[in-house]
Amino acid sequence: MQNYYKVEWSNDKCQNPIDCSRCLRVCPQAVFALYAPNREEEIIPTEYVISPAMQMFCNGCNACIEACPNDALKVYPKEQAT
Repeated sequence: MQNYYKVEWSNDKCQNPIDCSRCLRVCPQAVFALYAPNREEEIIPTEYVISPAMQMFCNGCNACIEACPNDALKVYPKEQAT
């Protein structure tokens, strides 16, 4: 499968990913993942982030961009990716 898109996510703009998660819900290709970056054994995480972990499946539909209330996502054709 050829991937033609690059997905960028901004941690600074995505203030509350655990409650929002709109990009996770609307993405038809399941590009995004919610995870706890500072996970410790037997401790419930208090911080979560969203990652375009499966961006190789992005089809460039921009549903995530339309759903994001904080403009935290950008999708570029690979030849324009920075």
